[in-house]
Amino acid sequence: MISDEVLTLHDGLSRASAAPPPDPSPIGEKALRLLSNYRVLDLSDERGHLAGRILADLGADVIKIEPPGGDPLRGRPPHPDPADGTLTSSLAWLAGNPGKRSMVLDLAHSETDRATFMALVGTSDVVLDSGRAGRLESWGLGPETLVAGLPSDHPGLVVCAISPFGQTGPYRDFDGHDLISVAMGGNASVSGDPDRPPVVCGLPSAYMHAGPEAALGILLALWARPARGEGQTVDVSLQECQLATLITGAGQFAWRPGPRPRTGARTGATREIWRCRDGWVSYGLRGGATRIPSLQATVTYMAEANMAPDWLIEMDWSRYNPGAMPRAERERLEESFGAFFAKHSMSELYAEALRRRILLAPCNNAREILAQPQLRARDFFVPVRYPELGLSFEQPAFFARASAGGLGVRGPAPGLGAHTDEIREELDRGPRRAGEAQAIADGRFSGRSEGPGCLAGVRVLELGSGAAGPVATGSLAQHGARVIRIESSRRPDFLRLLHVTPDNRGEADILERAPMFVLLNAEKESLAINMKKPEGVALVKRLIEEWADVVAENFAPGVMERWGLDYPRLRAKRPDLVMVSACLFGQTGPQRDYPGFGGQGAAIAGFNHMTGWRDREALGPYGTVTDSLAPRFVATAVMAALLHLRRTGEGQYLDLSQIETGIYCLAEMVVRHSASGEVMTREGNRSAHAAPHGIYPCRPGDSETASTERWIAIAVHDEAQWRRLVGCMGGPAWAEDPRFARIRARLDNADALDAAVGRWTRNQDAEVLMARLQAAGVEAGVVRDFGQLHGDPQLAARDHFVRIEHPVLGEMAFERSGARFSGNPTRLARPAPCLGEHSHAILSGILGLSDCEIEALVQDEISV
Repeated sequence: MISDEVLTLHDGLSRASAAPPPDPSPIGEKALRLLSNYRVLDLSDERGHLAGRILADLGADVIKIEPPGGDPLRGRPPHPDPADGTLTSSLAWLAGNPGKRSMVLDLAHSETDRATFMALVGTSDVVLDSGRAGRLESWGLGPETLVAGLPSDHPGLVVCAISPFGQTGPYRDFDGHDLISVAMGGNASVSGDPDRPPVVCGLPSAYMHAGPEAALGILLALWARPARGEGQTVDVSLQECQLATLITGAGQFAWRPGPRPRTGARTGATREIWRCRDGWVSYGLRGGATRIPSLQATVTYMAEANMAPDWLIEMDWSRYNPGAMPRAERERLEESFGAFFAKHSMSELYAEALRRRILLAPCNNAREILAQPQLRARDFFVPVRYPELGLSFEQPAFFARASAGGLGVRGPAPGLGAHTDEIREELDRGPRRAGEAQAIADGRFSGRSEGPGCLAGVRVLELGSGAAGPVATGSLAQHGARVIRIESSRRPDFLRLLHVTPDNRGEADILERAPMFVLLNAEKESLAINMKKPEGVALVKRLIEEWADVVAENFAPGVMERWGLDYPRLRAKRPDLVMVSACLFGQTGPQRDYPGFGGQGAAIAGFNHMTGWRDREALGPYGTVTDSLAPRFVATAVMAALLHLRRTGEGQYLDLSQIETGIYCLAEMVVRHSASGEVMTREGNRSAHAAPHGIYPCRPGDSETASTERWIAIAVHDEAQWRRLVGCMGGPAWAEDPRFARIRARLDNADALDAAVGRWTRNQDAEVLMARLQAAGVEAGVVRDFGQLHGDPQLAARDHFVRIEHPVLGEMAFERSGARFSGNPTRLARPAPCLGEHSHAILSGILGLSDCEIEALVQDEISV
C-alpha cells in the first residue's frame, strides 16, 4: 500500500543537478520489491515507455538512456507552466516515466558514450528498445554485439525490441506509430460509425498492449535464463499485439467468414452506448443467461419510476434472443430503455446499478475518474510534486497489489540526465550482478517435464470464466506451463454458453460449440469438478496443496473465501504459493462487488470517452479493451512473483483490477487533468502533434466474405515527412497553400487538410499506396479488416495464425502472441479442451485416485 507521502523531484529539459535515485523500497514500506535484483537499460521511445514503467513499478532499477536534448516525448506539448518560464518536460513524459533514472548518452554519434553504454550493459540484465526495426544495429549495438561484450561471468542478457511490425518479415522496415499499428492490426476496421472513417482511441492503445507484452516477454526470458545459461532476444510487434484487441475476432472470421461492419454505438443487433442527461452510459441489451438478471433489474427500476410500459413488465426474459427478434420489437425495446436513461444523470444511473447489480457503467472522463470512490478507497492515485516548477498532480500508482508489498510508483519521472554522474560513479565502483545464482527455490522446478517453452515445468491451476482470466493463463500455457482449468457442466463458463439458445440447449455437444472459448483456451487441460459439492472443493484444495505453483482466479470477490480457498488459508500450508485474483474492480473497496464485464470496465476506465467523434457517442475501441489489456498485466505480475519466489522462497498474493490496469494505461489523461484541469476528449483520428494524421478512403476492393471498402492510415510527424508526402502526391498546388506550410498551420486547418488528402487517396489502391509511401519514408498502413489479416504477408511471415483441428468445430485459426523469442519458442498445438476431457488423467495421475474412486465421483456428480 502506498502512503499519502508526496513524491518530489525536480524535472527540467536542461540537465538537472544530480538527484537521489528512487528509493529502492516502496514509498511508506520497506518490503522487498519483486524485481529489485534486476537492472534494465531503457532506450525506448514513446512506443516502449510503458514497458519500462511496468518494470520500474515492479522494483527493477530502470535507467532511461536519453540522447542529448532528451527523449523526444519530453518536448511534446502540453508542458507544465512554471512561474519562471523554464521549458519543462511534457506532462505525457511525466505520466509515462515515473520511478526511472535518467542518463544522457549519445549512442548515435559518440564512440566514448557507446563504450560507456557497453560497460553499463555488463552490469545489466535487460536492454529495452523501441522504434523502427534495426535501430540498435544502426548504432553498432545490435544484440550480437551486446552479448559479445559481456563479461564472462554475466548470467545472460535479455534484449527486447518493440517495433511496428517486428524484426523479421516483409514489413520489417516499415515505420509506424499508434495510428498505423491499430489500422494494420485490425481494430480500426471495426471501430467507429459506419458512415464515417474507421477510428482509433485518442491515446495510443497500441503502446498500451505492446508495453505489458514486452514486460511479460522480458520476465519470461529472465525466468528461462538459468536453465539456458544465457539470455535471449524478445521481438515484439505492435501490429501483432493489436490483434489481441479483437478477442479472437480474426480467428472466428476464419471459422465463419462474413462482413464485420463498424456498428458505432451498437454491439451486434442491439445498442450498447446510451445518451443520459449529462453524458453517456454503457449498457448492453444483449441476451444470454448472465445478462438476464441485469435486464430484469433494470425493468424493475424503470417500473418504480413509472417508465416501464406494461408489455415490458410482462416480458418473458427467459426466451429473450435479440438476434432473432423482429427489428420493430428491438426498436421498441431500445426506445423504452433510451427514454429512461435520458431522464437520469450518469451518477444516478451508476448508483442504482451498484445497488441493484445492473450491468451499467458511466463513460467516465478524467475528472470523473479522479473522483471515483472505489479508486480512492484503494489508494489508486499517488500525489507527485515538482517543487522547483511549482507543479503537483496525482497519477495512477500501480497496476496490481502484492501481499508482500513492493509494487507501484517509487519516485517521480526524472529530470534529463539527473542520474548520469551517479551511474558513472556506480560503474567506477565495480560491477553489479543480478542475484539469480543465489536463488534458493530453483530445486522445486527442476526434474519436472522437459519442454521448449520458457515455463516448462511450471504448474498453474485456473478457476474462473470469461475472457480476461483465460487469456492470462493462456499466455502462460503457450510458454510451456501446464495449465489445468477447473470447470463444471453444472455451471459452465459463460463463454461456453454463448451459442446456446432456448432451441438448442439440450443438444449433447452444445458446450463445445463456442468458438471464442475454444480459441482462448488452447494448450490447457480441463478437470470437471462440481464446486457446489464439498468433496469437489476438497479435491481442488488437494491439487493446490500438492501440485500447483500458481493459482489464478477471476471470480467475484468472496467466492474463493466461501470455498475456504482464500489466500490466507492456502498460505498456511503453502507459503510458497503464488496466487492471483483478477476481477473488474479488485478484491477490496466499496464497489468491489460491482457485476460488470469488460465493456463496463472500458467505460469506467475512460476508453469510451477517449474513442470516437466529439459530436457523437463515446464509443470505445472495438472489443472489450480491458479484457485484452488486463490479462497481460496479470501474467506479468505472476511472472514477477515467480521470479521473487525463486530468489526468496516466498509466495505472493496478487490483487489486480481490470479497471485499474486500464486507467494505468491512460495515465496521461489523468495527469493532464490533475495538473492543469484539462479534460481530454475524443477527437476522431486527429493528433495534437501530427498532421495529416487520419484514415482516408481508397478505391474499393472485391470481396465475397468481407467489406469492399478500403482505407489507408497516414501520419506525418514533421516537416521532412510532409515534404516527402507532397512529393508522393506529385506536388499538387493545394499543398503550397500557406494553411499547410508548417505543422502548426496544418493542425489549425486539419479539416481542409484531411479533405484534400482524402481526395488524393480516394481513387488509389490501398496496398500499392502503402508500399509507395513507406518506401518514401512516410508512415502509412492499410486498414486491415478481419479477412485481410489472414492474407497479410507480415503476419504470415511471422506465423501468427496456427491452424489446429477441434473435435467439434473443425479446423480453427489460433493466434500467437505479439512476441517472438530467440531461444524458447511458444507452444501452440492443442485446441481448447472439451469440458472434463482430462479429468481421469488428472485425478489418477496427480491425486492418485483409483478407477473406482473416479467413477464414484462421477456418479455422485462431483466430477461433472
